[in-house]
Amino acid sequence: MVNSTQTSGPLQALSGYVASYGWGPLLSVSRSTVLSLLSRIEAGHLRVADVDGKVTTYGEKLAVNGTTEKSVHSLPNVELTVHKDVFWVRMLLFADMGFAESYMLGEVSCSDLTEFFRLFIVNRNYLSNGSTLTSNLSAKLSYLLRKTNTLTTARLNIAAHYDISNDMFAAFLSPDMTYSCPIWLPKSDPRSKKETLEQAQMRKLRRFIDNAKIKQEDHVLEIGTGWGSFAILAVRETGCRVTSLTLSTEQKDLAEKRIAEAGFTDRIEVLLCDYRALPTPRDGKLYDKVVSIEMLEAVGKEYLNTYFQCVDKLLKPEGGVAVFQCITMPESRYEAYSNSDDFIRRYIFPGGHLPTVTQLLDSVRAGSSCRLIPESVENIGPHYAKTLRLWREEFMQNFDEKIKPLINSKKTSLMQEF
Repeated sequence: MVNSTQTSGPLQALSGYVASYGWGPLLSVSRSTVLSLLSRIEAGHLRVADVDGKVTTYGEKLAVNGTTEKSVHSLPNVELTVHKDVFWVRMLLFADMGFAESYMLGEVSCSDLTEFFRLFIVNRNYLSNGSTLTSNLSAKLSYLLRKTNTLTTARLNIAAHYDISNDMFAAFLSPDMTYSCPIWLPKSDPRSKKETLEQAQMRKLRRFIDNAKIKQEDHVLEIGTGWGSFAILAVRETGCRVTSLTLSTEQKDLAEKRIAEAGFTDRIEVLLCDYRALPTPRDGKLYDKVVSIEMLEAVGKEYLNTYFQCVDKLLKPEGGVAVFQCITMPESRYEAYSNSDDFIRRYIFPGGHLPTVTQLLDSVRAGSSCRLIPESVENIGPHYAKTLRLWREEFMQNFDEKIKPLINSKKTSLMQEF
């Protein structure tokens, strides 16, 4: 779902400028400024083909034998083809967001997007953050216009991502439909070479069951159902009872179907309910355990304390255990991240926010008035690299036949927004 309010202001200003001063000067300044930035590339090789056919190359000359460290095999080699001049203006005004939007609209194409991103990563010290004054101002405006996760907008934000199509997610996830970071065997383990993504996901889910110390008599609250993989495994292996919350009607429908197929409709209840609106269980008893797997990213900065206040209110004060998994932002990058806009938050996860570890711990303390006591923190971030690669491979393999038709049936016209 595209939020037109985030782009209408800057684009209206751009239209006014063009009407007053003409397209030529703006295009000339935009092109020269962007190319000046690209000229800082030192590692790897970038070839830019302009609309008029002019080709410019940047970076170092590549070794042809592929034997040195700086060879064609070790550094990115990318070709960028500009199809419409407006690409340069978007890049000047909106930096990485401008590139993403131009790419979506067919104003620019790239020989290999992954290699293009890698080119900018290996040159980040030379390129800084690729920002200009105008892109910084645009980012701050988008940040101010971004809606917070109230009860109403939270539902809309979740629907924008998860209600696209269950079939689309099934086309690239493992059969268990777990949409979060798994835990892989170490490379030193001889079994790791044959390990599947589903096995790694089950290892992660069992880690949750073990860390939460879930027993047969427990009533577990799961905040963020996904497609039911945790709830099903927890009941299958412990016999516990699970109440699971989601804001996605698509997820609820498929999760309930999978739960029924597993034979656990009497042990698992899926509610279309925000965590802030969940009442105390009907029997008056608080939950023995609380589990949340990569849902905290959807809470929003303004509601982190509220989230842990709700957990504290719903969890048994004696013997209660809560276990969370969350993608976090490095402390050194958080300030710039929190005051800007990016592609993922605008187009993939509206309302999303990645907290720092410090921020999470502070919110646990503040939200629960120090009643929730952190026992341990574990970093499994490196396990995501292999996972994302496998998801991407499946996504691209199934894109034309399965995924693209599903997206086309749901999307609105981007051209109307830009």
